Amino acid sequence: MRQEIKRAQIGVQRRHRAERGATLIEAVLFTVIALGLVTGGVVLYEQATKSARTNETVRMLTSLQSQVRALFQSQASFGTADLASVLIAANAMPSAFQKDSNSDGDNDALVSPFGSDVTVTGATSSFTVEIEDVPVDICARVVAFDASGNGLAGTGIISVSDGTATDSDGMTSAQAATFCTTNDSGGEVALTWTFGK
Repeated sequence: MRQEIKRAQIGVQRRHRAERGATLIEAVLFTVIALGLVTGGVVLYEQATKSARTNETVRMLTSLQSQVRALFQSQASFGTADLASVLIAANAMPSAFQKDSNSDGDNDALVSPFGSDVTVTGATSSFTVEIEDVPVDICARVVAFDASGNGLAGTGIISVSDGTATDSDGMTSAQAATFCTTNDSGGEVALTWTFGK
């Protein structure tokens, strides 16, 4: 009788060990699946963020050029001064693209969707928009334009420069990818668009 009880106890212990083993395997599988879901979520989030920042950059560029043209439509020249103060004073740019650079409580500079400085300068018969520290993946999406000066960044594009190279005859998407990586620094590049009237 004692041997039967002992055998029964050993059998129960073995079942408990087997159950614990199955539970451990289940926990490992659950952890692997959870990590896969988190990784997938992070990748999707990064793609969505990149897409949103690209769209905001395009919105900023198209808004800048249309507002500068509207403010100077009755004038023969864009002048040669910084136009950011004119755009801010005329309330021509959304507040999302403005910043208070000297902490005095008033917006006095323009900022990109990814936080870098934006400079708009008159160049007599044209004007330039310079954006510092543009991520290469966003650059490749916004610099392409055709020979007529039309691109995602807007219309009337005369040229695009990265500070070293300048393209004025149009740039395909494949050329844009190369253009953006040739002179990048740490995955970022400074871009200057020249727009005509």
